[in-house]
Amino acid sequence: MPRLASRRLATASVAVVLALLPAAPTPAAPHAQAPAPAAAEPPAPRPPAAQPPAPPTPEADGRVPGLWLPVAGPVVRGFEAPAGPYGPGHRGVDLGAEVGSPVTAPAAGAVTFAGPVAGRRWVSVLVAPGVVTTVGPLLDPTVATDDRVRARAPLGRLAAGHGGAVHLSLRVDGSYVDPLPWLVDRPRPRLVPLPAAA
Repeated sequence: MPRLASRRLATASVAVVLALLPAAPTPAAPHAQAPAPAAAEPPAPRPPAAQPPAPPTPEADGRVPGLWLPVAGPVVRGFEAPAGPYGPGHRGVDLGAEVGSPVTAPAAGAVTFAGPVAGRRWVSVLVAPGVVTTVGPLLDPTVATDDRVRARAPLGRLAAGHGGAVHLSLRVDGSYVDPLPWLVDRPRPRLVPLPAAA
């Protein structure tokens, strides 16, 4: 019994000594981080990349006058908006016609260019401020730069080399747009009623 009492006394003594010792600092966790410094000024936002202006639409821009077909022919290739200033696309419409067919001005205006481009002759007419139509390729153009033309005035005859078609393009403030919405004499599709079932 005295042995047991002496063991209990030793255990109690150790517990008292441990309780009186100053507490050791707790080590920081290995992944703990130092307190964050005061929040810095956020970086200024980057300005968005410059985007080319959206092409105008008939509803949004009243400057484009009504355009006449330069030849009486069907649309054989439509407008395909280019991906960028130099990207692929079809910057106008092609109208089927026989080589040698008369080609006329789509609208009244001032001739800003009449000459060769890549071996073919073309005519451009300023028809309103910032609005230019171009037609070609032409054989023997009948107009020159700075001439004034009226709507449907002769510009020349269709030359070979564009697949038997006249190309008509329209630019508004330097951007190519589809000329079809402004054509006043293009045949429109007409719905015909189906015959009654017998």
